Amino acid sequence: MLNINVSPIKMIKRIKIEYNLCVFLFAYLNQANLSLHRAGWTDIGELKKFYLNRINLGKIVRLLILNAGIDADKLKYVYKISGYSLKKRQILCLNHFWFRLSTVFLEEEIYYICKQLISFAEMLEREEEVHQSEMENIRAGISKFSFGILMHKISYKDYNEALKVEHYMQHDGMKDIRMEEFIKKLPDSSVLNNIL
Repeated sequence: MLNINVSPIKMIKRIKIEYNLCVFLFAYLNQANLSLHRAGWTDIGELKKFYLNRINLGKIVRLLILNAGIDADKLKYVYKISGYSLKKRQILCLNHFWFRLSTVFLEEEIYYICKQLISFAEMLEREEEVHQSEMENIRAGISKFSFGILMHKISYKDYNEALKVEHYMQHDGMKDIRMEEFIKKLPDSSVLNNIL
């Protein structure tokens, strides 16, 4: 008789994240996306100066690790995500806005965006010149999560506000929203206050 060892099926872990944290995260990622896009036109040193006065990328990663309850040691692995299909986006719309269900992510999605933010932070810390393609790869990864997954978990009103977030090298005539406005809406907890 043939004896075959079958590995157990990996359960897909789902993670609930508080809604206002999702809005803040979308605003922060949109700031990073726009800033990386504009940095392609200037010296990387200017982008580094911009982020000296902004919330540290590493703090956002720690915030996600604490709120999602993920294992920081697993950040050494590679994670891939795919955007949501039209059918899934319609279901999310029903779930989140009509039935007021909580915002839920797959574990891999949280690991993925943490890795993108870590790559961005490491790029900003390096002394040597950064190639344009590296900036674009990080920007594309952040954008893939923001616009392929996260934007479908927040309301249209909050989405539009988050699109107006301050960013590097923005147009002088544009009316922006400071990141502090999104921070004010975060859940009141000592953990969040210590990180941010």
